[in-house]
Amino acid sequence: MKIPTTFTWLSAAVLVSTLCLFGVAQLFAGANLATPSPAAPPIGGLGGTTSPAPAAAPTAKNRIQIAFLLDTSSSMDGLIDQAKARLWNILNEILKAKKDGAAPSIEVALYQYGNSGLLPEKGYIEQVVGLTSDVDLLSDKLFGLKTGGGDEFCGHVILRATDDLQWDDNDNTIKLIYIAGNEPFTQGEVKPEDALRKARSKDIIVNTILCGNPNGSDGPSWRSGAKNGDGEFFYINQDERVTFIPSPYDDAIDRCNRKLNGTYIPIGASGAAYQANQLRQDANAESYSKANLSSRAKYKASANYNNSSWDAVDAHREDPAGLVAKKELLPDTLQQLSDAELTVKIKEISARRSSLQKELLELTAKRDAFVAEAQASSAGAEANTLGEKIKASIRKRLVEKNYEIKE
Repeated sequence: MKIPTTFTWLSAAVLVSTLCLFGVAQLFAGANLATPSPAAPPIGGLGGTTSPAPAAAPTAKNRIQIAFLLDTSSSMDGLIDQAKARLWNILNEILKAKKDGAAPSIEVALYQYGNSGLLPEKGYIEQVVGLTSDVDLLSDKLFGLKTGGGDEFCGHVILRATDDLQWDDNDNTIKLIYIAGNEPFTQGEVKPEDALRKARSKDIIVNTILCGNPNGSDGPSWRSGAKNGDGEFFYINQDERVTFIPSPYDDAIDRCNRKLNGTYIPIGASGAAYQANQLRQDANAESYSKANLSSRAKYKASANYNNSSWDAVDAHREDPAGLVAKKELLPDTLQQLSDAELTVKIKEISARRSSLQKELLELTAKRDAFVAEAQASSAGAEANTLGEKIKASIRKRLVEKNYEIKE
């Protein structure tokens, strides 16, 4: 896959810094801030319902870690397309789970395997992104995947994910691997049973997803893999098109999401690049449908969507003094303020963001009710797609760990 160059990231940073200066000026004036259209071309490669109560912030004791191992050989375009189309739907499913009033913190990793464009000496395997809570980074990397013929070594990629990722050793943490592909599960020098034994030793549950006929010659090895991994076996039709149900709330959600984007203030050039990626992932989500963008906006309204590493508002919420110490990295308009004035201004923008997130949660709750009613007449649709299989599986594991699922 193509890795963004320093030039493209710096170009993105310059553009977003310019936009940010304009946006902060409007915030100072007390105006409603409009953000650039999320449909801009990529810069780089990186019904009647009650208002939902805001969930408590996720904590380290409530954690779910998921690694997706996706076959990117030449026949897997449909698999990758389903993953892109259902990313936010899957993440939002996890947010339905609560323990002690809080959703679990979510960390996701992505591997690709079986692609001839990858290094043969590394088993045609690449860790695209390690376990991270930066879902915008995850989305960017997912949308950067390209397929190409190669050899698929399931045992090897499972072992790599087991050994290389920073898996939590807390007994309360849910640790899941989902490996999807369509070639024999036993190919390669690493025996799947050895890799699965290693995963079990770390309490990692390995689920297998066969893209094709479960009654064909490859079915038994994929079933055995799931059994030996203490997981579940699924089969999907990777070429089935994912459908999106439009709702009368999507336009309002879009407008609110754009306003939400305007409350982000990048810290330095790297922060500007991350902000550019935030807009780019809005565009990637909307490339499937505005309904899919609504799904992404719902996640952005949650406590799990935290960008304290690059955004001044989230950083101030976690460490006010630390942000003030970085004042020289903020837009010029904010640098000119005294420390006390800066704190007041950041708090004002933070309050505006909280209000917009609350509005988004109310709108998306109404949208969810509308979509649920529409789906009731087409029960079973998309049952054999990646998103539906993974959502059902994750839901099962959450219940096993005593999470309460709230629709």
